[in-house]
Amino acid sequence: MDLDKLIKGIELLNKDTLPNWGKMNSSMMLKHCSAFIDVYLNKTKLNPLIFVVGFIFGVFHRLYLKYIVGYNVKNYLKNLPTLKVFNTYRCENLNFEFEKNKLINDLKEVESINKKYLVNNFHGIVPNKAFKKVVYFHTSYHLYQFDVYKT
Repeated sequence: MDLDKLIKGIELLNKDTLPNWGKMNSSMMLKHCSAFIDVYLNKTKLNPLIFVVGFIFGVFHRLYLKYIVGYNVKNYLKNLPTLKVFNTYRCENLNFEFEKNKLINDLKEVESINKKYLVNNFHGIVPNKAFKKVVYFHTSYHLYQFDVYKT
């Protein structure tokens, strides 16, 4: 996954870009992707139950992404439910430009991480390469949802 390609996709979005599926508008999607990164970077603390569920789910989810989906956004299921911590479809009056800039900065922060392993309150100990792959895949999937990310 390529950071520049993700940023170019984000730059193609505008406030009125409509998704091909799902309930989120473009501002909500940007906030959702940032919320995902915030959890992965331990900026958002999860309650212990979510941590346990996330840890168990996370192991299987990373295997699913690697061996079933092949990290191809076209192969990933659409309209899946999301955890409350990532849920933004009820957020109103979001500032599109703020959310866009925040996501770009969050992605740059992820790119700058050079530790071999990261301890994350959602998936536990994750190799850096896998961490970045999951974050970039999640972002590219939602940009694909809004038809601004080409595979």
